[in-house]
Amino acid sequence: MKRVLRFLGAPFVWAHLNPSVQKFFKVLDTIIAQINKNIAVLGLVAGVIIVAINVCLRFVSSFYPSVHSLAWGEEVSSYCFIWSALFGSAYGFRKGVHISVMVLVEKFPPKWAKASVLLSHILSALFLAFMAWAGIVTCELYYDLGRYSEALHEVPLWIFLLCLPLAFIGATYRVCEKIYEVSFTPAELVAKKTQDEIIHDTAIKE
Repeated sequence: MKRVLRFLGAPFVWAHLNPSVQKFFKVLDTIIAQINKNIAVLGLVAGVIIVAINVCLRFVSSFYPSVHSLAWGEEVSSYCFIWSALFGSAYGFRKGVHISVMVLVEKFPPKWAKASVLLSHILSALFLAFMAWAGIVTCELYYDLGRYSEALHEVPLWIFLLCLPLAFIGATYRVCEKIYEVSFTPAELVAKKTQDEIIHDTAIKE
């Protein structure tokens, strides 16, 4: 059994010790983080601006009936908030800001603590990967059906729904990254390091 585990782990050990591979994933990490963060911020800003404009137009229309609110404003702002929430959530996996309970894990022996953290990350990765797959199926379904936005009639609905597979793929990558980090962390330091990351990343915003 140990030989099988060593054989399966050999590529990961090689990647862990290879500077070129480390550099590649560091660059990839930065790119994905910037994409997630920027889309989350832009989606939130765009949604707020569209809602604010619509509110102002509705107020003005009460005095000037010829002025109308944006017909597409409600739908587009909703999608902006959805994109912002999903990509912000994916970025949150990198920062470790999602809710987690370490009280029981801290009381476990080091090996059990490491196994518990790894198991939680693996289950999270499987769930997120399933959601990414479901997002792809959903986009494919709407593409085949030829459905269009109710407000923006020339825009296919599957374009708005691309946030589902993209965000969940990004989140899955982040959790797999955590699995890799925990795997190469000594068992004695896993619980403390995880707790320190939660405290540090909650207090310090990048």
